[in-house]
Amino acid sequence: MRCSDFRELADSYLSDELLIETNHDLIRHLESCADCRLELAARRELRNKLRKGFQQAAELQVPGEFAGNLRDELRKVRQRSPRSSFRTTMTRRAAFAAIAASLVIAAALGFRAIQQRNVRPNIVAEADRETESSTGGSESSNSTGRALVSAALTENAIGDHRNCAINHRLKEKPIDLDEGGRSYDRAYINLVQAVMSDGQLPGGTTLVEAHSCIFNGQRFGHVILKYHDQLVSVLVTAVGAAQTSEQKVIGASKEESIASAGSDVYRVAHFETAFHVVFVISSLSEADNMAIAQAVAPSVSKHVERAEVA
Repeated sequence: MRCSDFRELADSYLSDELLIETNHDLIRHLESCADCRLELAARRELRNKLRKGFQQAAELQVPGEFAGNLRDELRKVRQRSPRSSFRTTMTRRAAFAAIAASLVIAAALGFRAIQQRNVRPNIVAEADRETESSTGGSESSNSTGRALVSAALTENAIGDHRNCAINHRLKEKPIDLDEGGRSYDRAYINLVQAVMSDGQLPGGTTLVEAHSCIFNGQRFGHVILKYHDQLVSVLVTAVGAAQTSEQKVIGASKEESIASAGSDVYRVAHFETAFHVVFVISSLSEADNMAIAQAVAPSVSKHVERAEVA
């Protein structure tokens, strides 16, 4: 079995929908492929979070007034002297049928509401919560944490780290970083120097590669580092919306402006300028990933901001 075959079957495997023979083939592949094991763990975690979010959604909870009325009605039915066993049986069946129908309708309406709100547990929501707690919940910091970073953008950054730095399977071949800067985004020019400057990176951090690449239609300036034998992606990408001067706090306090989140597989930190988001993504511990983000934030922020006004 190839990795592409595994990705097509992974969700069916988690749902226990495959034939026994196919299950055996997939398990044998997982035993020899670390990347697919990571992919399976990430999908399982996402499904668990979706299931938990669905179960805890407020729209699916039985209203207190409805539950109280239902208990009263059932108590009356139970206490009432039945004229015949048949009538009692039919009354109880009607009551249970009404309960079942109400729960089905409530679940359907709740699920539709969740779909309309596009509620999905993701690392951006975690980043927002951590940003709020680290900044004391101030209004300006909250605006910064959410001004530019969407779920789709964060997923694209993770996808670029996984498919470019780790697996080298991008659909479009990366180009030289300075060439990408001249053709697409001036912030990419001399980005390596900005990442490696000031000697602030943790000891033992080395430069692996730098280029400009595209994942899922999103272009990045990509600097790949290695620390503790793990690859670390520093990704710079432009966004279409700008912050106001009140929202832009990167220059004032880099450390407070870095949001951190992650999953079982990757840790993600990000900080923002007026027109760009910078991601630091790795499989390191949260502390190590944040240390690298804090080390590059001052010089990379200044470099990107200069490119924005050039």
